[in-house]
Amino acid sequence: MGPGEVVALIFGVPAIGIVAIPFALIWTTHRRKMEELKLQKQRLIAQDVQAQFDALRAEIHDLRDTAMQYDLSFDAALHRVESRLAQLERPGVTRAPEIPQQNTSYGGRG
Repeated sequence: MGPGEVVALIFGVPAIGIVAIPFALIWTTHRRKMEELKLQKQRLIAQDVQAQFDALRAEIHDLRDTAMQYDLSFDAALHRVESRLAQLERPGVTRAPEIPQQNTSYGGRG
């Protein structure tokens, strides 16, 4: 090894280290920022999905309320019909005589 090679070795290795350290710092900072962006994107997607689930839960709740209202309304109507039918089926209850409908025509032959 000649004196020029020794000088290059003595000054070259630290020079490479001095140049390599900032590039390594830049690279690690870049990777960290990219990972942060990925995580932020995943959080936003998760929040969007959560909002959609909340909207679906609200719709299901509204549908259940509507179905229950229809069910209660149907039960009340059925109870009224059963009550009227029971009144008609009671023995001794006289019904009003049925009036036959007359076929009449006004102002013409028939």
